[in-house]
Amino acid sequence: MTAAPRTLRVAVVEDEAMVRGLVLALLRGQPGIEVVADAAGQRAALDAIRPAEADVALLDIELEDGNGIALGRALQERDPALRILLVSSHNLLALVRSISAAAPTAWSYLSKRSSAQPGELVRAVTAVGKGRVVIDPALVSRSVPRSDTPLALLSVAQFRVLQLVAEGRGNGRVAAELGITPKAVEAHLTSVYKRLDLPDGANNRVAAVLEFLRQSVRPGA
Repeated sequence: MTAAPRTLRVAVVEDEAMVRGLVLALLRGQPGIEVVADAAGQRAALDAIRPAEADVALLDIELEDGNGIALGRALQERDPALRILLVSSHNLLALVRSISAAAPTAWSYLSKRSSAQPGELVRAVTAVGKGRVVIDPALVSRSVPRSDTPLALLSVAQFRVLQLVAEGRGNGRVAAELGITPKAVEAHLTSVYKRLDLPDGANNRVAAVLEFLRQSVRPGA
């Protein structure tokens, strides 16, 4: 007998009441997602989001009494398993990458523009809840490898697979997007991990995304 999927517990912190209301209505309308807390500011969020009671915290960068970065760090100090999805109108990829290097779980980042798209927001929250790292698709699509890095040695197909993984997409979705089989996706990823010199392990997918960010640039971003 197959066990029913576990409900994804999400906390939302957004200082704009109208935006917070729209996000809450959207997430509460999704099967398999439960909003367990919401707040407008840092102090209220620290009171509302209790350790082990949320899987994902969706945090706006600018809060009425602080910022999402300080809040995310404080929340993960209390609950290292909590996954952070940061939302901002600014390009915070470099900051998110540096935070992720020391955080108990890597952070994800979505732009305000992308988060305003209901399908994209739900997809990102769901992917983060599954343990994937999600980077804003608009920035991922503009990424090019630094010329002096192993990333620049990937084939066109391997690089495209890694881009889609960086957007938080699973192997099945990557396969459908590229018109190849899931086994072909796995083969590409194995080659990517080897090229990036990543050790064998369950966290290769996350590590590959962090290397993608470290070894790439986004012209004009």
